[in-house]
Amino acid sequence: MSDTITAETTLPFGKQLAANEKKTRDKAVSALRRYISSSPELSRVDLLKLWKGLFYCYWMSDKPLVQQDLSEKLGSLVLDIPADNAIPFLEAFWETHCSEWHGLDRIRLDKYYMLLRRVIFYSFLFLANHDWNEENVEEYTTMLLNGPLHPTDRKKPDSIRYHIFDVYFEELDKVMELQREQGEEVHLSMESIERPIQVAATESINKVVRTKAKATLAAWEEVKKAEEESGDQDMDEDEE
Repeated sequence: MSDTITAETTLPFGKQLAANEKKTRDKAVSALRRYISSSPELSRVDLLKLWKGLFYCYWMSDKPLVQQDLSEKLGSLVLDIPADNAIPFLEAFWETHCSEWHGLDRIRLDKYYMLLRRVIFYSFLFLANHDWNEENVEEYTTMLLNGPLHPTDRKKPDSIRYHIFDVYFEELDKVMELQREQGEEVHLSMESIERPIQVAATESINKVVRTKAKATLAAWEEVKKAEEESGDQDMDEDEE
C-alpha cells in the first residue's frame, strides 16, 4: 500500500477524534468520512493511527443513543473507503481492538460489543455490494483468521472471539435478507464465508473456543434448514 499520507497529516486528526467535546469529535468523524472516500490508499501505519483515534472517539461516547449513532457511523466507514483498501481498513480495526481490549472496563464492554457487531454487519454489506466477489470474501475471511479468530494466537481476546461467534451469522443473514428484499440474487459460497468459524471449530488450541464455534455452526445449520423449508413452502403455495 502507498505511504503517501504522512504522520503529520494523520496525527492531529486523531487528536480531534479523541477530543473531550462531542461537537469536535462529530466534526472529526464527518471530516474523516470525506477524507477516506477521496484519499489514495492509506498505509497500514496510517490505518492503525486512524483506528486508534476512532477507538478513543468511541470511548468518549457516554450515552446510549450517542453510542448507537456513532457505532453506525464507524461501522459504515468501510462503505466509504476505496474498495481496494477496505480489507486493510478492517484489518486495522480488528488489530486495534484486540490490542486495546484488555484496557476496557466492564462498563464499556457492552458498547464496544455493539461496535463490533456493526462492523461485522457493514463488512458483510461491503461484500454484498461487490456481489460477494470470491476474491474479496477470501481476503476478508483470511483477515479474520490472521486476526481476531487466529486459532493459535493466545494474545487475541477470547471474549472477542466469542462475540464474533454470537453475531457472525446473525449479521450475515440480515445482509442476505436485505438483498432478497431488494430482489437481488445472493451469489455467495457458504463454504467460503463459513471458513473462519470452521477453522476455529477444528484448529483452535482452546477447547472452549472449539466448542463454541461448533455450537455456532450447528445453530447456523438449523437457520439455513428452516429458511430452505420456508422457501420450499412458499414455492408450493405459489404453484397452488
